[in-house]
Amino acid sequence: MTILILGNDADEHARHVRDTILTRGRPVEFLDSTQFPAQLQIALDPATGDGRLRFPTGLSLDFAQIHSVYWRSYAGVGSIRLPDPEQSMIANNDARSLFESFLLRLPARWVNGWRAFQLHQTKPTALAIVAGLGIPVPNTLVGNDPDSVRKFVARNPCCIFKPVQGGAFTERVRAEHLTDENLRNLCLAPVTIQEEIEGVDVRVFVAGERVLACEVRAATLDFRNDPAPQIVPIDLPPDVAVASLRIARALDLVWTGIDFRRTFDGQYVFLEANPSPMFLGFESRSGLRLTEELVSLLTA
Repeated sequence: MTILILGNDADEHARHVRDTILTRGRPVEFLDSTQFPAQLQIALDPATGDGRLRFPTGLSLDFAQIHSVYWRSYAGVGSIRLPDPEQSMIANNDARSLFESFLLRLPARWVNGWRAFQLHQTKPTALAIVAGLGIPVPNTLVGNDPDSVRKFVARNPCCIFKPVQGGAFTERVRAEHLTDENLRNLCLAPVTIQEEIEGVDVRVFVAGERVLACEVRAATLDFRNDPAPQIVPIDLPPDVAVASLRIARALDLVWTGIDFRRTFDGQYVFLEANPSPMFLGFESRSGLRLTEELVSLLTA
């Protein structure tokens, strides 16, 4: 039974997982979505869910021969350019529709699957789901209305802002961000604004029923901006470990990195959960056996 990695060997984490699986003597292949439809071939029976993949190397696999899939990254399908723009649009839509139907229908163990990916793409919905579990989350506003932004900041004097979906570092809201000139940029893209939670960053990795955690001591607001943060393994309070498992289940996550902010009075406030977290830096600095836990999910 073959294990697939959705992604390609340009990604350090994807390569690391592939190489580790190979040391276990298990067959593993990259599933590079950008190779479809020019090089990668798919045949799918919608009624039965049966199908076949043919890789650029010539390797052919029935769906039933695929044991599990590690969703490292999905970059969409390969771009199709035809002389007629309308035909290009139809071809691209057809390719995307079939590939994403494959992502939805493949009867393998997904680490993680389509719903987890979609919820990460719509973080306000994920935050609402976690808040609905009774787990503390920051006061948050997501939008592009300048008046609402100003009112939110007036109610929450210490605030941070970040992209709605991700892709940039967290910053503190300063007076210059609230000028008319700057807020006009909201017509280009909305923003997520939250109350700043004072405390310490805690990263919790959930792998199936296993929960491993570390404290991240950084000199910057967003620890990703610190080139050498201290990452120290910790034991979570039992209720926080249980909450982490509840979050993972609610967001359809078999494998995740959950970011909390631990306040100075010991409360854990949820920030977000990533369905394909980077983990090698955490592993090397903390000693947590994250590779072992992830690969065990894929090979079990």
